[in-house]
Amino acid sequence: MRRPPFDLWQLLCVRAIAEQGSIHGAARFLNTRQSAVSRSLRSLEERLNVRLFTRSPAGVVPTVFGQEFIRWSQTILDNVTSMNARAQRTGKGENGQIAIGIQTCVLPGRLSTFTAEFRTTHPDIVFRYSEGTGKRLLRRLQRGQIDFAVVTRRNLPPALRVTPLWSDRIVVALPAGHSLATQAEVSWTDLRHEGFLIGRDNAGRDFETLIQRKLGETGNRPNIRRHDIGSNRIIALVQNNEGAALLPASWLPLIRDQHGHDVAIVEIRDADGSSHLEFGIVWRPDNENSCAQTFARHLEFHRP
Repeated sequence: MRRPPFDLWQLLCVRAIAEQGSIHGAARFLNTRQSAVSRSLRSLEERLNVRLFTRSPAGVVPTVFGQEFIRWSQTILDNVTSMNARAQRTGKGENGQIAIGIQTCVLPGRLSTFTAEFRTTHPDIVFRYSEGTGKRLLRRLQRGQIDFAVVTRRNLPPALRVTPLWSDRIVVALPAGHSLATQAEVSWTDLRHEGFLIGRDNAGRDFETLIQRKLGETGNRPNIRRHDIGSNRIIALVQNNEGAALLPASWLPLIRDQHGHDVAIVEIRDADGSSHLEFGIVWRPDNENSCAQTFARHLEFHRP
């Protein structure tokens, strides 16, 4: 690659000469020797093969091309100053992007509420979101493809850091005509003969583990039916009398808006207390994204 025809110091000299009206004034402004400014200007003019200033005992005056070159120089120097300031802010974690993966069973908007304060105090940091299953998000996190993952706090790799976010109570959705639909609450034993519908974004692995733990201990083999569909379609299957489904309680307003009285939502009574999904935000402590480091410090400081 050929050497550029001029460098930033030469542009600074040209701007200073134009502003001060003389090489002597430019040298004083730049806090350097007059010979250094004169030599820089002469070298630039020789390289460009054009005169930028007309010299006289009264000082220097830009030529027609010199006036145009000075405007170009000002634009370049302004851009360099802006880029330097942006780089400094990026290095301090004050400017840039953070990639967050969200497990698909998280209700839309819930994380935005959690990050609201940080986004207010760091307006130049942009969040980019994606979604997926907890297993897929953790894999992407460990590969460095995302900075944070919002997932259920179960079987997390020990090398990851985690901040608890919230706990979501688990309820069961039953067809409106089901014999248990009119009860205020049911026990796990009441559900032992149900066919449980598990969806890909229905915190499926967590629900399946919970069902196995609650019903498998009695020697009963739970009837679990897995489907590669989303939560709304799972609820549609419940509505169609094809089985029961476990849901996070935070989904209830959405479910009721979409399915009304066609689906019954029943609390689950548990000897150990209500069953919950525990959510957390997870990250790698060796992440080199300075913005992610800033957000991680925010998480540590605001740990619930």
